[in-house]
Order: sequence, then C-alpha cells, then structure tokens
Amino acid sequence: MLRPGSTQVALLAYIEGVVDVIAASQLVAVSLFGYLVGGIPVGWLLVRWQRFGLDVRGYGSGNIGTSNVYRHAGFDIAVFVGPLQFAQGLVPVLVTRVLGFPLEIAVIVAICAVVGNGWPVYLRFNGGRGVAVATGAVAALSIPGLVALLVCYAGSAIRGRIAIGVLAGFVVLPFVAFFFSGWTLAVGCCAILVLLMLRRLEGLPDDARAYGHFWRRIYQRLVFDVRPGRPLMGPRTDPGGDAQRH
Repeated sequence: MLRPGSTQVALLAYIEGVVDVIAASQLVAVSLFGYLVGGIPVGWLLVRWQRFGLDVRGYGSGNIGTSNVYRHAGFDIAVFVGPLQFAQGLVPVLVTRVLGFPLEIAVIVAICAVVGNGWPVYLRFNGGRGVAVATGAVAALSIPGLVALLVCYAGSAIRGRIAIGVLAGFVVLPFVAFFFSGWTLAVGCCAILVLLMLRRLEGLPDDARAYGHFWRRIYQRLVFDVRPGRPLMGPRTDPGGDAQRH
C-alpha cells in the first residue's frame, strides 16, 4: 500500500524525469543544429557552383577555406567564404544564447560547430580546418577572446606566418577565457584548440608512408600547417590529389 503522500512523491519524480528527458532532447537538438550549420561546406559549394564543378580540394592545400579558394577560384568567391564560415560558428551559439540556454550549453554548441566544419557529414567527414568557424563561435562567447585571436592573426599576417598566428591565438585563448569568464569557457576553448590541431594532422599516416620523417611531419603540420605535395598554387601531387580532382 502507498503511504500518505507517496503518490505526490511519485508524481514529482515522474515530472522530474520528464523534465530531464526534455532537457536532454534540447541539448541534442541544439548540438545537432550547431554541427549541421557549422559543417555546411560553403567554400566547396560556391566554387562548384561558380567554377563549373571545380573541386577545390584537388588543388593547393586541399582546404575548402578562404585562402585556398582565393588562390584557385578567385577573389570574387573567396570574399564570401570567410564571412559565411565565420557566421557558421557565430549563429548557432548566438541562437543558443538567445533561447536562454546556459553558458555550458553554448560552449557545447560551439564545439559541435567546429566538429561539423572539420568532419562534416556532407563531405564524408573530411572538411575544413575549422579556424573561421571557431573564430565565429568565440565571437559569440567572449569578446576579449575574439580580440586576442584577432591580435594574433594580425601579428602573424604582417610576418606572413598566419598558421603560426592561428596556433598562438588558440593557445592563448583558454587563458584569456579563464581570466574573463572562468573555467567553463576556458575548458571549451581547450577543446576547440584540440579539434583544430587534429584537423592539421588529417591524413598524417598517409603522408608519413609516402614521404617518411614521421615526427618532422607532425612538427610541420602542427606549427606551419603545411603538407608535402600540396603547394600554395597548382594541383596537388600528394597521394589522393588526383582522386579529388576527378
């Protein structure tokens, strides 16, 4: 027999369970939204549309971001790619904040947007470097963090070492985030840094087999984001370059 008040206790437990399910469903929904929006390959799509089916992944760095699009498809396309990718990180996080979700959920959505850009379902989970999307996500989370990134970008651009500036910016970012916003955002920025470095290491085993010098490859990829067989201009000559062009 139920004791007096046990019905109310059971009802409250049931309601709490429903609330937990709804909260979990909302987390999954906004995380998936961040992943799908962040993963839209805007550079690849614009080049295919405007350059008669050209697959920019078969040329230069093989990246679908602004720099490679500029070099192999032209300024008129590249001028749209950077802002659109920035918005792919900015918009999902802003939507999350406008809907009233806490900072922890916004950080998760930001991470999902970067994951989407690096490993998009649209391109068989091999996408871009994630830098522009990550920068947009940071802009929605922390203005001081965005300023720190832009300062590092500008300093490295002057010296012609943008890859080093990107690395420096995202290494400094967790410290800036912790100082201004606390542990939650700092941990999220650390996760974003890890994701960006994993994208730089994409295809490392293939490069090591083809060109040797495994540890040198790691250093060149992490610090300078360069790969053998992928010149700034022209077709890729590394294994897999022909397959991308065709």
